[in-house]
Amino acid sequence: MNLLTKLNIDRKLQIRIGIVLAAFLIILAVTLLVRHKRNQIHDLPSIMASGRLAVLTDSSSLGFSKKGDNIYGFQYEIVKAFADTMGLELVITEESDIKACMADLKEGDYDIIASFVPVTSEWKKEALFTNSLFTSRQVLVQRIVNDTTQAKAIKNQFQLANDTIYLPVNSPYKMRIEHLGKEIADTIHVVEVKDQSSEQLVHLVATGKIKYAICNEQFAQRLKFMYPNLDFSVPVGFDQKHSWVVHKESVQLLDKLNEFLDDFIGSSDYWTIYRKYFN
Repeated sequence: MNLLTKLNIDRKLQIRIGIVLAAFLIILAVTLLVRHKRNQIHDLPSIMASGRLAVLTDSSSLGFSKKGDNIYGFQYEIVKAFADTMGLELVITEESDIKACMADLKEGDYDIIASFVPVTSEWKKEALFTNSLFTSRQVLVQRIVNDTTQAKAIKNQFQLANDTIYLPVNSPYKMRIEHLGKEIADTIHVVEVKDQSSEQLVHLVATGKIKYAICNEQFAQRLKFMYPNLDFSVPVGFDQKHSWVVHKESVQLLDKLNEFLDDFIGSSDYWTIYRKYFN
């Protein structure tokens, strides 16, 4: 191999290395840009600039439901009213796993979790909560078929010892059930069910497919009319505030939401929505 041939080979090799290196740098730059955009927190100014409000809520009649061309849901209607007052397009994603919701919120993928999230010290470290939407406690959901099963029904929390309660995956109520087990000095087993909301689990109790579930007492007011064969009389928790959630850095969005909720809750428009779902 003469010197000229060797120089040509070296030059081609350098070109190939340069192309590979340039491609790598481009991919790296795009990846960093996407990650930066994904982690960029959407506080109110950037939300207004985008024209879109990205919201997470659970799949239920009190969260978000769709039947044919009809879209409904207690919290959907309220957050839709908020988006409309701001002139924003509302983009809804259904998710019942509260840990997944919190993770997506922290990543900047969504702006609001519009679900009835109980305000706990654990979650307050992770995000900001709006003013309370309501205060409620958790109740046991059990099936009553006839007088025989009525006699066997759970009447107090101590009777849950060594029994099993079904919850959605990562339900905020799981910790309460674990604490209740310690309070009664016995084990209460928890089975977490994927891709099911609290309302869907209540339906499974009503149809006899599972034995017990949990829902908040406010929710039970609606469900007892839908499922007359269910009992919601046994409390398993204490009164807790329930609120919507925004990212820890979305301070301006929080202020605007609180301003809206303070004006909206108690208004004639609010009571029209409330009676639609709770009467």
